[in-house]
Amino acid sequence: MPIFQDYHRTVIGYHGTRRRTALDIVAGKKSFEPSENDDDWLGHGIYFWEYAPKQALTWAKKRYPGEKIAVLGSMIRLGNCLDLLDPDNAKELVEIQKDLENKSKSAGKKPIRNCKSKKYLDCKVLQYAYEVYNKQSDDIESARAVYVPTQSKDRLWKASWLYHETHIQLCVRNKDLILGTWLVDTPEENR
Repeated sequence: MPIFQDYHRTVIGYHGTRRRTALDIVAGKKSFEPSENDDDWLGHGIYFWEYAPKQALTWAKKRYPGEKIAVLGSMIRLGNCLDLLDPDNAKELVEIQKDLENKSKSAGKKPIRNCKSKKYLDCKVLQYAYEVYNKQSDDIESARAVYVPTQSKDRLWKASWLYHETHIQLCVRNKDLILGTWLVDTPEENR
């Protein structure tokens, strides 16, 4: 059984989005909307970069080219967290993936695979894990994992284990964990 006890830990997460959406969230006119794409690598939820506002800004620029963007900072209580930086949780997730694959084979379904940047299998496994764990105990309220680029061009130098754009990403599944949100000062060109 994984260790996803209530962390009682608070972190700062950063979320890049369109500027008008960010202003509406800060003003309380809107709330964060969870992503529910079939390729969300940590499953469905609201995604944040842990302590990485520049990562959120870079992502928003790529996601919304030519639009005014903003970065939101949020104080997030991790709550009942599936922390994939814990090696026991990673091992448990491998077992969950094997179980899901066996069930798919038994049902005669074609196995789901990741395809380059589209993480269909990761999403399916995490969503399945959330279902399994939610039946066994308290709901998983958040997940966190390290994102490491895999192409050698992303290495800081040849044969390095250090990469550009490495970060910890959070997937918040329970909006109540977001304790407060503010607009982060970004370069004037984005406003």
